[in-house]
Amino acid sequence: MLAETVGSIFIRTDAEGFIEEASRGIEALGLNLAEMLFKPHIADLTVSAHAAAVRDFHDGALHGRTPTAGRLEFPVSTASGEAAWYSLSLRPAPDEDGRINCTLGLLRSVEGRRSLEEELAAAAMTDNVTGLANGRAFQAMLAPLLAHGAPGALAIFEIDRFAALKLNFGHAIAQEMLWAFGRFLSNVLPEDFILARLDGDRFAVLMPGCTGAAADEITRDILATFAGLSSDTQRAETRLSASAGIATIAGSIDAVMINAERALVVARALGGRRAEIRDPSSPWHGRRT
Repeated sequence: MLAETVGSIFIRTDAEGFIEEASRGIEALGLNLAEMLFKPHIADLTVSAHAAAVRDFHDGALHGRTPTAGRLEFPVSTASGEAAWYSLSLRPAPDEDGRINCTLGLLRSVEGRRSLEEELAAAAMTDNVTGLANGRAFQAMLAPLLAHGAPGALAIFEIDRFAALKLNFGHAIAQEMLWAFGRFLSNVLPEDFILARLDGDRFAVLMPGCTGAAADEITRDILATFAGLSSDTQRAETRLSASAGIATIAGSIDAVMINAERALVVARALGGRRAEIRDPSSPWHGRRT
C-alpha cells in the first residue's frame, strides 16, 4: 500500500466492509491484522452510536453514493482505551474485470482540529477577563427557560461608581476589580444559579425557580455582603458597593433584559447599594427594595 503519513491509516475493505489490509498505523487503534483470525469490520472501529453511520457510508462508497463531503467523522477507540476523532474517506476499487468488490480508504486523525474547534467555540462564549460565560452564552441559556415558560428571575449586578474607580485607579486595577467581583458572585451564589458577565461592569445572574420576592431577598443579601467586605477600609474611595436590577422571567429575552436593566438604572439613580425590581405581574412592580 501507499506509504503512511503521520496520523493517517490507509485501508482496504471487502464488499462487506471487513478490513482486509491496512497500513501499520492501525496498530495505534489496538489492531494487528496479521495476528487476527477474523478480520474486523470497519464499523467495529467506532462506538455503537456511530456504527450504523459508518456501515451506511461504506455501502454508499461501494456503490458510488459517497456524500458530497466525501468523508465521515466519528470517534475511534485507540490502543490506550481513549476515543479519538478520525475522518474516513472511501472510494470503490474495481478488480481487473472492472467489478467493484472492495473499497480503498484513508482514515485520518482530526483530533487536533476538533479540539481547536471546541476551544474556539468555548472562547466565543467566554468572557476573557473573568472566565465566566459572556452575554452571548447567557442569552443562549435564558432562551430555553423562556421557551418552556419556566419560573425564575434575572438579576443584573453593577459595581457602583465603576467609571470613577476606573478613572482613579486605571484600567488594569479596574479589570482586577471585575475579576474579583465575578469571583465573589461565583462563591456566594447557589450552584444552580447561572452567572455571566454581560459587558462593562455588568454581571447577570439567572435564578431558576425563584419568585420576584425570593430573588429580591437573595440579591439584597449579596449586595450587603459585598459592601461589608470593604466597610472597614479607611480610604472612602476604595470602599466598594454594588447595585442590582431584578426582573421576573416572562415574555421575550429582550423584555426580560430591558426590565432588569431599567430596574438597575433606578437603583443607581437612588444612590446605589440597593436593588430594584420590575415585575408587571406582581405587586412588587416599581417598588424600591
